[in-house]
Amino acid sequence: MNSSSTEANKTFLWLWLGQLISNIGTQTSLYGIGLWFFANTQRLMDFGLVAITVQLARILVLPLLGNRLHLWSRRKVMLIANGIGALCTIAFAAILLQEKAIPLILPLLFLQGVAAMAEAALILSFSSLIPILIIKKSNLIRANGLFASTDSLVLAMAPFLGSWISRSLGLQAVLTIDALSFLLALICVLAAPWSRQLTNPITSQTVWQGFELAQHWRTLKALWTEIPLAKVALIISIAVSFSYAATEILFPAWVAIAYGSEKMALVILIATIGYCLGILTWQSKAGLSWKWIWLRVIFIQSLILMGAGLQIFANEPFIWFGGVFVFSAGLPIVMSSLQQAWSQLGAPEDLPRIFALRYSFDWSARLIAFITVSIAVDQIVQPALSWQNLPSWIRSTLGFEEGRAIAVVLGAIGWVLFLSSLSQKKSLRSTH
Repeated sequence: MNSSSTEANKTFLWLWLGQLISNIGTQTSLYGIGLWFFANTQRLMDFGLVAITVQLARILVLPLLGNRLHLWSRRKVMLIANGIGALCTIAFAAILLQEKAIPLILPLLFLQGVAAMAEAALILSFSSLIPILIIKKSNLIRANGLFASTDSLVLAMAPFLGSWISRSLGLQAVLTIDALSFLLALICVLAAPWSRQLTNPITSQTVWQGFELAQHWRTLKALWTEIPLAKVALIISIAVSFSYAATEILFPAWVAIAYGSEKMALVILIATIGYCLGILTWQSKAGLSWKWIWLRVIFIQSLILMGAGLQIFANEPFIWFGGVFVFSAGLPIVMSSLQQAWSQLGAPEDLPRIFALRYSFDWSARLIAFITVSIAVDQIVQPALSWQNLPSWIRSTLGFEEGRAIAVVLGAIGWVLFLSSLSQKKSLRSTH
C-alpha cells in the first residue's frame, strides 16, 4: 500500500471516529432534551417539536450545502460545523440551567435547528468525501459499510440512551455529553492528515444564488432520467427511511405496552447481537455482492414486519425473537448497500450535490413517518379494531389485545417496504 493510500485510510478513520462521536452526542441530546421538555410541561407536542425542528432544519440547509460544498475546504467546513454545534450546546446550558422557570420553547427550537444544520454539514461532508478518500473498490465497500452501519446504529441507540440519561442523570448530563462530543469530534478533524487537494478545493467566482433549489431539482431530473441505479437508490432510500423511522417509534412502544420492560431488555440484547453480525457479514465477502443481497434482505425484513401484524406469532417466542434478530442483522446490510449505491452515481465533485439530494428525501421520509404513524395508530387502527361489527376472522387474525393496534401498523409498514422493493427488482437487475 503506497503512502498516499495509507494517509487516506488514516484520514477516513479519524473522520469516521469524529463523526461517530458527534452523531452520538447530537442524537442523544435530541431525545434527552425532548424528554426533559415533556417531563416538565407534560405536553407530548413539545417532545415532537424538537424532532420535527431537527428534521426540517436539516432538509432546508441541504440545497445550499449540496451545490456549494465542493467549492469549500472540507476541513474548514467540518471544523466550523463542530464549533457551531459546541456554541449551541453552551447556549442551551446558559438558558436551561439558569432559568428557574421553564423557558420559552421557541428560542430553544431555534438553537436546536442551528445545531441540526451544523450536523447536516458534517454528515454531507463526510459521506460525499468517502469515495474521494478510498479509491480501491473492496476498501470503498468496507468504508461505506462502516459509515452506514455506525450511523444507523446511533439512530437506533439514541432514543434509549437519551431518554435514560435524561431521566437518570438529568439535563446537565445530557448537555455535558453533547458538548464533549463536539469537542472530541473537533480534535479528530484536527488530527486527521488532510491532503492538499482536500484543503484547497476548486475555486469559483460564481455568486451565491440563495438556496439554489432549481439546481437541486435539476440534479434530481438528471439522475432520474439518465442513471437507472439512481432511480432504484432514490425509491429504496425513501421506503427504507420511512419504514425504519416508523419502526423506531412503533416497535419500542409495542414491546413496552404488550410485553413489559423485562422483555425490552432482552430485545435490546438480541438486536445488538444481530446488528453486530450484520456488520461482520457486510465487512466479509457479502459487501462485494451487495447488489445481489440488497433487495433480498429488504424482502426478509418486510416479511418480519408483516408477521408482527398477525396474532398467530404474538405468543411464539422463538419466532418472535428470531424475527428481532434477523431484522436487526439486516439493518447494516441494507444501509451499507444504500451508501454504496449512492457513492456510484457521479464524479467526486458531483457527490455533495448527489448526497444532498439523497438526504433531502431520506430526512423528509423520516419526518413524515414521525408525524403519521402515531395518527395511524390512534385515529385509524385502534378505532377499527374496537369496532363491534368487525368480522370475526379479521379479529382473530389481527388480534385485539393491548398493543395490537401498534403491531398492525408495523405490519402495514412491512407491506410498504415490500412493495417498494418489489417495484425496483427489475430495475436493479438491469444495472448489473
